[in-house]
Amino acid sequence: MSYVAPPMEAKLLFWCWALANMGLVLTQCARGWRAIRANRIDDHRRAMSWAGFWVVAFLVGYVAKRVLLGAEDLGAWSSAARTNLYVHETFVAGMLVAGGTALVLGRRLARTRRVTRAAADPLAAPAAISRHRLAGRIALVCAAFGFATACGILGGMLARS
Repeated sequence: MSYVAPPMEAKLLFWCWALANMGLVLTQCARGWRAIRANRIDDHRRAMSWAGFWVVAFLVGYVAKRVLLGAEDLGAWSSAARTNLYVHETFVAGMLVAGGTALVLGRRLARTRRVTRAAADPLAAPAAISRHRLAGRIALVCAAFGFATACGILGGMLARS
């Protein structure tokens, strides 16, 4: 006879994994930021690729969770908890849009030599590199605030369980 976790326990396990996953995304983004500041372009690209991998892993996991376990009952959440969720979702959306923009711009730049020259002299960065940097910084800030708000969301879920 095997034990089957009730949906709420399974949902909490998923959200614990999701928080750890977002921590991995944030860690890889920070590694990539440090790498590019040290002019290690290949390390930057590798760290950002891992961050993207973990974002995709979450998205696939989230779709599977919704299909298998369903959505959360937001009726049991306080108004403040729902507001925190909506703020979190806004930061995640910002991270996805800015990160996707940085990815597209970064791939275009990788096909040129401008990226190596700009890393050596940031003040001489052409507009494409400046846009890539801005998109990356926005994605990193959104990821950090998304992680912070996710901590509050998970704490509330654990308190309600």
